[in-house]
Amino acid sequence: MHSLGFVLLYFIIRNLDFQLIKENFSLFKPWKIAAGLGILLLVYLIKTYRWLTITRSFGMNASYRTLLLFFLFSGLLSTITPGRLGEFSRIWFIQKQYRAGITVSTSSVLLDRIWDVLILSMVGGISMILVISRFSIEWYTVAMIVMIFLVALGIILFPGILFRPAMALAGKRPVREELEQIYRVWKEKRMGLIFPGFSTSLLAFGLLAIIPVMLSADLDAPVHYGTSVTAVSISNILSFLPITVAGFGTREFIFTRVFSIQPYPDHIAIYVSTIYFICTYLGSMLFGGIVYGVWIRKFYNLREIRRRKQ
Repeated sequence: MHSLGFVLLYFIIRNLDFQLIKENFSLFKPWKIAAGLGILLLVYLIKTYRWLTITRSFGMNASYRTLLLFFLFSGLLSTITPGRLGEFSRIWFIQKQYRAGITVSTSSVLLDRIWDVLILSMVGGISMILVISRFSIEWYTVAMIVMIFLVALGIILFPGILFRPAMALAGKRPVREELEQIYRVWKEKRMGLIFPGFSTSLLAFGLLAIIPVMLSADLDAPVHYGTSVTAVSISNILSFLPITVAGFGTREFIFTRVFSIQPYPDHIAIYVSTIYFICTYLGSMLFGGIVYGVWIRKFYNLREIRRRKQ
């Protein structure tokens, strides 16, 4: 199934004018890679703070530095696993590091991931409405955007909307215990978690959308921030599908389709999406590789991490 992403990529680039793409790359300034990596690191710092807040709500006395190292290394594992499942390696790490129970460890990581999915779904849903309306702001598009926001806010304030059906589907399986734990903590501390959870998740995503804007600033057609948010959010949603490796195919498809509405030519979209991939995916591999080589491999064996993650 992963080959479908590369097949899709072939149909996207087969008619491109590669001379124009070459000209775009000739204008590229290397410092922008460093700036993109800096933004990515800042995103990890923000998300680690969110995870720290969640773990402490479960009574775990975790260290920010240690959680940051785990988060950076899980970013590496996420780039090489379908659906970014590598992030769940954090469950095993905090179990080993803090002697936490499986329920608490799983619950803290799942709740952290739920925030990402919730914000991404909200922004992605709004982006889809803008794409369908071809970025025409009418009363009905505003009404649909407000409705999506209220649904996301409703799930945050009333988590039973999400968890009660999930627990019913889980039946008596072990995962029900983790879901009940998350639901209980979320319901009890929702007002205390809503600001750090919502604000950090939205801020982290908003920072990622700056990268395409920065990359296109020197081109003939600089990308607007709203266009970047739309392309990044929808492509990130599709990257969870098991038909792509590291977003190849789906990312380029979304960037070309969204950019064409503004309109931006396809060679601009491919250029921006390629450098965005380098900054985010390869950047995650770089940070995670450094963390593993300098710190994690001294304490945890990679084969053991892989076995436990599976």
